[in-house]
Amino acid sequence: MNLLRAPSLVLENGLILRDPSTSGPEVHARTLISGDIIASVNTSEKVDWSPGQVVDCSNCLIMPGLVNCHVHSAMSMFRGLADDLPLETWLNQFIFPSEAKYVSPEMVRLGSTLSAVEMALSGVTTIADAYFFMEEAAQAVIDVGLRAVIAQGVLDVPTPDAKSQGAWKERALYFFRSVPSHPNITPALFCHSPYLCQPGTYSSAAEICKSHDVKLFSHVAETLTESQLIHKRYGVTPVELLNSSGVLDSSFVAVHCVHLTDRDVEIFRDSQVSIVHCPESNMKLASGHARIKNLLDNGLTVGLGTDGAASNNNLDLFEEMRSASLLGKLVSKNPEAVNAAETLTMATIGGARVLGLDDVIGTLSPGKQADIVVVDLSQPHLQPLYNPVSQLVYCARGSDVRDVIVAGKQIVRNRKLCSVSYNVIKKKVLELAAKIASDTGKKLFQ
Repeated sequence: MNLLRAPSLVLENGLILRDPSTSGPEVHARTLISGDIIASVNTSEKVDWSPGQVVDCSNCLIMPGLVNCHVHSAMSMFRGLADDLPLETWLNQFIFPSEAKYVSPEMVRLGSTLSAVEMALSGVTTIADAYFFMEEAAQAVIDVGLRAVIAQGVLDVPTPDAKSQGAWKERALYFFRSVPSHPNITPALFCHSPYLCQPGTYSSAAEICKSHDVKLFSHVAETLTESQLIHKRYGVTPVELLNSSGVLDSSFVAVHCVHLTDRDVEIFRDSQVSIVHCPESNMKLASGHARIKNLLDNGLTVGLGTDGAASNNNLDLFEEMRSASLLGKLVSKNPEAVNAAETLTMATIGGARVLGLDDVIGTLSPGKQADIVVVDLSQPHLQPLYNPVSQLVYCARGSDVRDVIVAGKQIVRNRKLCSVSYNVIKKKVLELAAKIASDTGKKLFQ
């Protein structure tokens, strides 16, 4: 079948950015989608279609969907519950106690749906999500229409879905058996951190991941306290500990990576580990700053993540791009560092590489999945338009996203969801939030 003769969706007019890592924006004629696949990009060829299949992108820019490489979606239920605190206080005095009481399959489905809606409306088409009861998170993603790597959380201590110490392995194997089978869902595991998972846990989790041919994620070197604790226990850095455990390779994804030594960077580079940078969460929790320019200069693959809404507190990857670029310049004392194109690359094809999906998404190329975002360029803060890439990173907001397509299906049209009812979701969110507020002594404003 000639895909050009059977388009299911046609994007016309505007500008198009095929691949932020290699090309600039072009004046756009039309791009054709056939089913879930991009059939042709910026072609002038005439084909037959009905008016209902056409998306007019005049005064807009068409770009690859954004990739959020690290989020705890269900934690949107704890957004604003505890702010302006160091990570250890935030976790131990507020988040862990609230999770122990309220995390359930129903809570994970609800919070994950809320986050998926927020991300869809702001141009995120693919996420890497990690938490508990992750079968429910996967179903939430399917309902909203996103693409996701869904990672079941692994900790040595008891958790809401693994009630006894060391029960994580049985729970992880159950997850692989029960996670919904769907073309947009890729399973994975997430070892929380070297201070909550022993080296043997990492080794066992890595073996399970290899047997399923999936990624293993982990927070690594997020805080100075973590690094000091690991050095006190083992006499090495967190990265050196993981390296000695034999788990660092191209299937390992390290999140945060704020406190890395030069030797740590060498280990990551030689092991082909991928990195996820979460600048806003790191700044808000005063965890420190990752040396992103140094990581990029060393050839590491870097993607962007928002972290959870309880520690960011939003999931707007456009805002994350601006923060990543500005922080990268500040830290390196170099205004040319982490430039707009590099940052947009991290949020698109770079993120796809981190997740092992770069042959499927990340650029607008014939044969790839049709994961596409249409950004409205007509707003005052985006004019005049001298450099569209620069405007996307330094000026654009998630609210500028007009249309979102995932796997050829339009899930956002003219800033409105096409998949689920936000009003229904919001009602359920507020019902649960009222219980959380009452238990924690907070006031819920409605």
